[in-house]
Amino acid sequence: MKSSRKAKRYDDSVLPGDFKGYDLVQEVDLAGNGLLQGEIRRNGKSVDVAQLSLIHNAPKKQSFAKLRSKAETMTRQATYLREHLEIVDHDRRGMYIQLRSLPPYKDDTQIQFNEICIGRDKVIVKRIAFYRKDEVKQQVPLNLTVEELERLLGDMRRLLTPA
Repeated sequence: MKSSRKAKRYDDSVLPGDFKGYDLVQEVDLAGNGLLQGEIRRNGKSVDVAQLSLIHNAPKKQSFAKLRSKAETMTRQATYLREHLEIVDHDRRGMYIQLRSLPPYKDDTQIQFNEICIGRDKVIVKRIAFYRKDEVKQQVPLNLTVEELERLLGDMRRLLTPA
């Protein structure tokens, strides 16, 4: 997925998380005609997600306007993520849109937010923490219920399917 220059600089500064004990998921996504990849740890009725990506194998022509419209719909419908999403970056030529939690979760030691990167044929979902003391950005688990995970996967598929 081709990111904007701003997103590339930002992505380079995010450290990978420590996701020991997570199961690697890599399966053909029959419902979305693609490949689902990620790292997940199940805890009874909840799921910790290190990162999820869905790659769509059928590259259909999709305009940036349609992609942006789907991203805007995602910002309104993804209330189950518990934080409102907003478009924070985009690249028309690269067919790239980045969504983040606004406002993010904040406490005395950190700021955390969800991030969804949408491209022509790929969607990536992750949660990032900025630790104020160390001034470090690092991936952290996104905690969801099983039902919320299913809704997220459905929304990821809708982002990649032609309208």
